[in-house]
Amino acid sequence: MAEHIVAVFDSEGAAEAAVRDLEQAGISTSAIRRYRPSAMSAGNENSGGISPTTGHSGTGGFWSWLLGEEPGAETTRSLSLDEQAYEQHAQAGKAVVSVMVEDDAKIHQAVTLITAHHPIEMEEQTEELNAKSSPETGSPHTGLAGSTAESSGVAAQAEPSSGTEEVIPLAEENLEIGKRTVDRGTTRVRRYVVERPVERDVTLHGQRVTIERRRPVETSVPGHAFEERTVEVRESEEVPVVEKTARVVEEVAIRKEETERTEKVHDTVRREEVEVIDNKGRQTSP
Repeated sequence: MAEHIVAVFDSEGAAEAAVRDLEQAGISTSAIRRYRPSAMSAGNENSGGISPTTGHSGTGGFWSWLLGEEPGAETTRSLSLDEQAYEQHAQAGKAVVSVMVEDDAKIHQAVTLITAHHPIEMEEQTEELNAKSSPETGSPHTGLAGSTAESSGVAAQAEPSSGTEEVIPLAEENLEIGKRTVDRGTTRVRRYVVERPVERDVTLHGQRVTIERRRPVETSVPGHAFEERTVEVRESEEVPVVEKTARVVEEVAIRKEETERTEKVHDTVRREEVEVIDNKGRQTSP
């Protein structure tokens, strides 16, 4: 593959600077050509001539200079407007430079160097280096000149591109929210015993023995006098008896309730984009 670049500069100085930068970039001087109309070339030859490296002119017009041959009638008709435009630029004193870059690694560099000198017009065309010869002239035709008609008068069919299609997939993430159950811990309810002191007042009854000496009412002696006698009297009293009974005073119910809440989830999603930078270094939309 080769890239054929044709640029029109507003002045000879800009064209010379562009040619000089191209040569310094390693582009062969034989691949760089300058176009001048016949009348201007004659004037330049009288004044000392044009450098054989960069100056080319001829009597066949612009396309004859560009293709290195006399174009056919069909080619002239299909490309006459472009030819007239370039001829008008050249007649007006503009500088036309043609560069053939066969090294793919230097195509973008060449375009950048030419663009840096602000050409008023620039065209690019990719050409096949092993293009078939035309039946009419036996020489290859470039994309700038277009396809020529065969000698039978039938227009030549455009050949399909020999390149393969390269597909760049662009992916995009979608945010999908799912749910899963997680363990939030255990709620434990423990029953235990506490003690507290209590007081109650209770009335207790008791019996006690009292001994009292007194003067008898009767003074006669009974029959069992002078006999030993023992009398026992038991004393008694009430003491507190504590009994405790349990009763339910309160209940604690344990259950699980279903709850519902709305939570806002924040995250980022990625998306692949593509940018297109043409061979002139300009960014365009795909």
